[in-house]
Amino acid sequence: MAKKRKKRKVQNKLLIQKNKTNQVKKKKKERKEKKKTFIIFLIVAFFFLIGLLIYENLEYKQIEYNPANNNTKIEEFISSFKALETYNNSEIINFIKIDDFKLDNVNKYLDYRSKYNLDYEVIVILVNNNIEYNKTISNIINHKSYKLENLIRYINYLNKYNLSIDDTIFAVNNNLDKEDIKLDNTVSNFMKQKYFISDNLRRYLNYYNKNKELSYKEVVTRVNSNLDKTFYKDVSPTDTSKGTLILVNKYYYLSKNYEPKNLVEISSKHGTGYLTKTAYNAFIEMYNDALKENLHLYIASPYRSYNRQNTLYTNYVAYDGVKEADTYSARPGYSEHQTGLAFDLGTTSNHHIDQFENSKEFTWVKKNAHKYGFILRYPSNKEYITGYIYEPWHYRYVGIDVATYIYENNLTFEEYYAYFVK
Repeated sequence: MAKKRKKRKVQNKLLIQKNKTNQVKKKKKERKEKKKTFIIFLIVAFFFLIGLLIYENLEYKQIEYNPANNNTKIEEFISSFKALETYNNSEIINFIKIDDFKLDNVNKYLDYRSKYNLDYEVIVILVNNNIEYNKTISNIINHKSYKLENLIRYINYLNKYNLSIDDTIFAVNNNLDKEDIKLDNTVSNFMKQKYFISDNLRRYLNYYNKNKELSYKEVVTRVNSNLDKTFYKDVSPTDTSKGTLILVNKYYYLSKNYEPKNLVEISSKHGTGYLTKTAYNAFIEMYNDALKENLHLYIASPYRSYNRQNTLYTNYVAYDGVKEADTYSARPGYSEHQTGLAFDLGTTSNHHIDQFENSKEFTWVKKNAHKYGFILRYPSNKEYITGYIYEPWHYRYVGIDVATYIYENNLTFEEYYAYFVK
C-alpha cells in the first residue's frame, strides 16, 4: 500500500513538473509570437511612414514649393492648396513650379489664365508686377526676337522712350536700357558694326563725339582696343587665367614675379632661350616644314623675365629717350616676351631680327605662321592700335583657330581679345 502511495506521489510530482515545463514552453511561445507581431508591426509602420513621405513628396514637393520664396509655412501652404480644390489642380501646380510664384496671387494667376490663356511664366510676371495684359504686350510676346527674361525691361523701356516694338526689343536685347541710352540713328549705326560690344556703347558715343571724322567701324575698332584710354596710365593686371590667349600690352601688365609655367629650353639648332612647351612644340612643327623648303628659322629672343626687360628698356630710354623707346620697346611688366609665348625671329644665317623682313623665310612665315598657331603681333598700318612700330620679326602663339581667324580677318590681337576673349 505504501508502495502504491509512493508511486502515485512520484507520478503526481512528474505530472506537476511536466505541467510546469509545458507552461514555460507556452509562455516562451507566447513571448515569441508577441515579439514577432511587434516586429511585423514595426515593419508595417516603417513602410507606412515611407509611403506617407513619398505621397507627400508627390503631392506637394513635386511642385517644387519653397517656403522661403513664398513667405509662408508648409502647413499653411498645404491648407491653402486644399482650399483651392475647386480649381483645376494641374493649373495650380503649373504656376507653383515657377520660381517667382506667390501664393497670395494664385487667384489672380488663375483669372489671367482663364481670360487670356497666356504662358504660365508670362502670367506670373505680369501679375507680380501689377501689369494689365494688352495689345502692346501681345505684340512684344509674339515678336521673333522676344526673350521672356526681358519682358519687364521691354515694357519699361517702351514706356520711357515710346519707340516701336522692333526698336524696343532690339535696344533691350543689347542692354541699352541698362545704360539708360535711347536708341537713335547714331546708336543704331554702332550696333550694326560687326565687332560691336554692348558694354562699350557709352564709350563709343563719347569717343565719336570727340572724333566725328571717324567712321562708326573705326570708332568701334579703337574703343575695343582701349584707344579711348591712355597708354601706361589706364592700366590693370592682365587675366593670366586666359592661358595662351593672355593679353599683355600697354594697358594690361604682368606682375614683377610672374613666370610662365612649363618653360622649356630651346634647342641650339632652333635658337637660344626658353619658351612655354606649347609654343615651342608649335614652333618645331613650323621650323620643320620650313626646312623642307630649304628655309632656316632661328629664334633670337624668346622669354624674358621682368628684370631682363627692365634692363633693356632702361638702356633704350638712355639712348633714345622715353617717347621714342616706347614705340619699339615695352616697359617692364608690359612685355609679351614675359609670357613665354612670344619670340623674335631671324634666320640661321643671319640672327639679326632687323634683317628678317628681307629674307625668304619672312615671306614664308608671313603666309604660313597662322597654320601653326602664330600671329604677326605688330603688323604694319596697325601701329596706332598696338602702340608699337611694325615688327615683322615678332610672333606670338595664340593657337591655330585664333591665329587663323586673326590672319583671315586682318585683325590685331587687341581687337580679337576684346570681342572674343574678354
